[in-house]
Amino acid sequence: MNALRRLHRVLTALQSRLWVKVLCSILAIAGVSAYFVPLLTTSYTYDSSARGIVNSFAGPEGERFADTLRETGSVKVDGVVRTIDPELLPTLFDDEGKLVDIRFTIVMLLRDSIPDWAPVWLLQQPTTTWIFYSTCAAWLLLIIWMSLLYPFLLTCLGTSAAVLVAWWLGSRNLMFGVGGFGLLLFSFVLLVRLVSILISSPRQVLAIAHTVIKEASRSRISLIFIVALLALLPLLPFWLDPDSPLRHRVQTFISRSVGMTFVFCACMTIVLGCASVAFEIRDRQIWQIMCKPVGKFRYILGKWLGILLLNAVIIFISGISTFMYIQYLRTTDVAEGMQGDLDRLAVSEEVLTARKTDLPTYPPIPEELLQQYIQDAFENDPMRDGDEEIPAYLERRLRRQFERDLDFTRRMIPPGREGEPGLRTFEFTGLTETVGTVSPLTLRYRFLIGGSETSDVFTCGFMFNGDPQTMMVREYVPTMSHFVTFPPSFVRPDGSIAVTIVNFTQMQSFEGQAQIYFDEEDFEILYKVGGFEANFLRAMIVMLIKLGFLAGLSIFCATFLSFPVACLSSFTIFMAATMGPYLAYALEFYVPVEANRVEWGNLAQVIQWLFESGIRKIAQASVFMLEAFGQYRPTNDLVNGLVVPWTTVLGSFLRLAVIWSGLSLVLGYAVLRNRQLAIYSGGQS
Repeated sequence: MNALRRLHRVLTALQSRLWVKVLCSILAIAGVSAYFVPLLTTSYTYDSSARGIVNSFAGPEGERFADTLRETGSVKVDGVVRTIDPELLPTLFDDEGKLVDIRFTIVMLLRDSIPDWAPVWLLQQPTTTWIFYSTCAAWLLLIIWMSLLYPFLLTCLGTSAAVLVAWWLGSRNLMFGVGGFGLLLFSFVLLVRLVSILISSPRQVLAIAHTVIKEASRSRISLIFIVALLALLPLLPFWLDPDSPLRHRVQTFISRSVGMTFVFCACMTIVLGCASVAFEIRDRQIWQIMCKPVGKFRYILGKWLGILLLNAVIIFISGISTFMYIQYLRTTDVAEGMQGDLDRLAVSEEVLTARKTDLPTYPPIPEELLQQYIQDAFENDPMRDGDEEIPAYLERRLRRQFERDLDFTRRMIPPGREGEPGLRTFEFTGLTETVGTVSPLTLRYRFLIGGSETSDVFTCGFMFNGDPQTMMVREYVPTMSHFVTFPPSFVRPDGSIAVTIVNFTQMQSFEGQAQIYFDEEDFEILYKVGGFEANFLRAMIVMLIKLGFLAGLSIFCATFLSFPVACLSSFTIFMAATMGPYLAYALEFYVPVEANRVEWGNLAQVIQWLFESGIRKIAQASVFMLEAFGQYRPTNDLVNGLVVPWTTVLGSFLRLAVIWSGLSLVLGYAVLRNRQLAIYSGGQS
């Protein structure tokens, strides 16, 4: 035992020696570079070859290049002959000999150039390779120069022992779960220590923030959420359905991992924020702090900064873990043959990407038609009491109603009649960014028809720019989203495209309403504008901003409420803010009767009107105050492969961080300033 103690002391002292740190740093950089430098070289070679293929297809000899590929199954690019499996060759071209999807063709042509030891997803994305390279190097250097090499080796030994036990038990999921938990937990300790070093300062705000982080790393209240999150994250990939398409598995994992991270961080933020302030007031520890003296606003700001930095550490670790597991999922098994290749391509082009959406543009509703509808409805109203002019309140109400009804009719496709299908053309005008690109566009639709039973299957078609040769016939299930991919060459030079929906359902052959209709947001074109890495980073920043608001809210509540009541109040506001957009949508349909139409002599009607009006006013106030929090939903955008633009990040920062977080901190300061925190009850001697 004494020998082990001496060895422990020697190794602990040895890791702090300068020459040991320099030597280990050189070895770490050399080891990481030995793996990633060949990867980067191969990745840029792959990227150069892909660009050469694109230029060959898009150049003046593009048609001859495509014909050569279709006829021989091979082409020569930059002096290298590229071939495609003869079984896959027919799937690359349509009936007219046109290339279906250039991205998929590139993957097939360059398949043989990928080394067996190199992950395909890293070769296709040099930026991701650089991210992993720099992250691994920085992580190892931090371990070495913060004198944590010896604890790291002990953690690796302990984790390896646990992994071996899981391997002996035959549980592959447990192996990855235990190994991932060990690495994540050590990374959390490493980053917490790094942040503590960076904010070690006698300045009041930083000193209080430093105390909050130390307090959180020892408190069971916060550690429960942190340890639970770090333990569950490595297990999420193994709770997915292995038989489902890869696209669905990746989307499910993103939804669960990012969503779970935010929920755990939100709960920890509220509980820690309330506990940190409420317990210090309850236990009179705040007496000692205020006697330093510490400014009350600096005290509030330090608490908020400490909680925000702790959340930044957790989100960074969870984000890196989620990102790495997403890349791992990309390499998992898919269906054999063409279906599996298309599944992998869908992950790259439709999920792990950043896409914008464009909705159809509709012609304005004629004002004359709208006025005619309003006038007819007023004249046929049996309760108008002989009024000759339409009251202003009634005109506004009828205008909203008919605008909604007429807008709905513009999204209806009539059924077929006498053997001819029904048609309606929709114009998209915001696709300028796709002109001259190679990434395919996706048309997403979710149609309703008849009773919209999910057991029914109907047939529709899509024609682009009025060209019958572009017709794509598809089967669809009502209420379910479906997708159609088409090349960017369909987009006109001015960035517009006309999409004609063809309704093949005949009125005579279908019992019920045979017209197709859809909600405004359920017919859209999606196109790629960026990569997944930057999009994922922006989503994490928005999450951190939202957590900053919860930190300010919980601190404010704790300045004048006890811990349980402060937690209850914070969680209530959190839930109300999350449901803000849904509440705003519901308010469009929850409209009490106008006051001048109430029979004030009818007590029951008066009570009902007062109740409904009061509920609406409370809901309107809640929406006005908290709707911004629920409007920013980066998890949904990541799952659907939608871009989280920097304008969203800036908007969330201004609305949530500057206005609402700042207001919460100012209110907390006002409460502490006017609150009697201590009473001196001693007497003079």
